[in-house]
Amino acid sequence: MGVLTVAMTGLRDAIVSSRQARMALLGDLARGTDERRNGVSTLCAGFARDRAGAHRAWFGPLLFESRTAQKHQQPTEAKTQEPAPKAEPRTQKPAHRPVAARAPHPSAAPLPRAQRTRFKGSKKH
Repeated sequence: MGVLTVAMTGLRDAIVSSRQARMALLGDLARGTDERRNGVSTLCAGFARDRAGAHRAWFGPLLFESRTAQKHQQPTEAKTQEPAPKAEPRTQKPAHRPVAARAPHPSAAPLPRAQRTRFKGSKKH
C-alpha cells in the first residue's frame, strides 16, 4: 500500500506543477497579447498618419482640415480684413408646383385558376 500512496502523491504533485505551468503560460500569453495589441495600434496610427500626409501631399488638405485652419486664422486676420458685406435676406417662395395627374394603370384581365391534378395515392406519412 505504501508504493501506491507514493505513486499517487507523485501524480498529484505532477498535476499541480502542470497546472501552475499552464497558469503561468496563460499569464504570459495575456501579457504578450496586450503588448502586441499596443504595438499594432501604434503601428496602425503611424500608417494612418503617413497615409494622411501622403493624401495631403497629393490632393491638398482635407475639407475639415481647411475649415479648422480657417477658424484658427480668423481672429488674427479679422483685424486687418474689412467686414464682410451683409447677405440679403432670403425670401421664401411657394414650395408647391402643379403636378400633372397620373394616368390610371390599365386593368389586367384576371388569369384563370390553375387546374390541380388529384392525388389518388395513400395518405400515409
